[in-house]
Amino acid sequence: MKLKSILFFIVVIITGSVIFSCNGGKSGKNDKSNDTVQEEVKINYPKDTTLDQIAALLGGDNADAFKSVFTDGMTFWNDYKNSIDTPWTRITDERLLKMDKWTKDEVCPKINDTALLFYPFSGPDFLNAFHLFPNANGYTLIAMEKLGSIPDLYAMSESELDGYLDAVNFGLRDIYKRSYFITGNMDQDLRKQKVDGVLPLLYVFLNRTGHEIYEFGYYRLENDGVSFTKIEKPTNSLEVSECIKFKILRKGDNKLKELTYFYADISNDGFAKNPVFLQYLKTIRPCNAFIKSASYLSHYETFSDIRDLVLDKADAVLEDDTGIPYRYFIDDYNHYLYGAYEKPIADFQSTYLFQKDLDEEYKSTEVKPLDFSLGYHWRSGIQNWMLYVKKSAGTDTPKEKKEEPKTEPK
Repeated sequence: MKLKSILFFIVVIITGSVIFSCNGGKSGKNDKSNDTVQEEVKINYPKDTTLDQIAALLGGDNADAFKSVFTDGMTFWNDYKNSIDTPWTRITDERLLKMDKWTKDEVCPKINDTALLFYPFSGPDFLNAFHLFPNANGYTLIAMEKLGSIPDLYAMSESELDGYLDAVNFGLRDIYKRSYFITGNMDQDLRKQKVDGVLPLLYVFLNRTGHEIYEFGYYRLENDGVSFTKIEKPTNSLEVSECIKFKILRKGDNKLKELTYFYADISNDGFAKNPVFLQYLKTIRPCNAFIKSASYLSHYETFSDIRDLVLDKADAVLEDDTGIPYRYFIDDYNHYLYGAYEKPIADFQSTYLFQKDLDEEYKSTEVKPLDFSLGYHWRSGIQNWMLYVKKSAGTDTPKEKKEEPKTEPK
């Protein structure tokens, strides 16, 4: 449904306080640390109820809307639900609840935590974006995994639905094990006919983070670099700017937010082929940026455009060492270091990618520990996280040109 304007008339029936803030938190349906009763929130905005039904099915939450498909007493559905519930319980206890507390204690107090969250090199990773920036007023994700589609799940046979759900769960395996998506695995998974893009995984994450979905659509950015047109299906061309847009409501909240995922090449060459998208990104509102498990791409001159854009637009940057090199944050930012800095894993080891200045900073300044693992060093659990906050938000201090390698890692 296309609406030219949105007017919210909100009726909030308060039965308990669950709004996540720096003084207290609620991280979704799996947060065992908060026993307060949720608010019942009613929003006068058209809602497509099938969207929550799809999310509940794919997220292993419930299959109430699909019972007519089942002929074996829901055996395969119960198996699927268990195949998601079991790893989700584990990552909730080992990672997500710890991230929630760390966010409340260390990130929220230092930033404008209600600003837009800008997440380049994201893949479909709304999960970590939400747990680290739960109060963001919107989420913009960008990656080179295709948008994808949802088949007519209501018309599937039991065996067809069983196979599709297995394919969705298989696509989540790296999030369960490593906390990030491996590009090669995603390429293989999303070339399969059953799961052809990130859309099913976004449904899973929205369900598992306790969000209702009010609206969904595919959109194309127009040549003016400002306006969007709703489209029936994406072309999957990197020379146009296409995206998925969700309007979502976190259960217990009273504001609809927008989650946008762009299928785009954000290398310098990619922007050269699609300059309208770079034009659009330069107009986004003030934001925080998040970069993790990003193959060190922003270390390279071939990705200088997106690096410069993040430095220009973001008032705070939360990243691991695969993000923007430390030397770009030395002068104009307050630094908050966490965990331990180690050399890049074997896939990315090179003389250039090891940051001697960051290593010295970790050795010479106060560094707080991390009690969760999120990133490439998942085997050892020894991770580094840096929060860089502009000393004076909105200043346009010229940035010294740095010598960069000309090509990205293979």
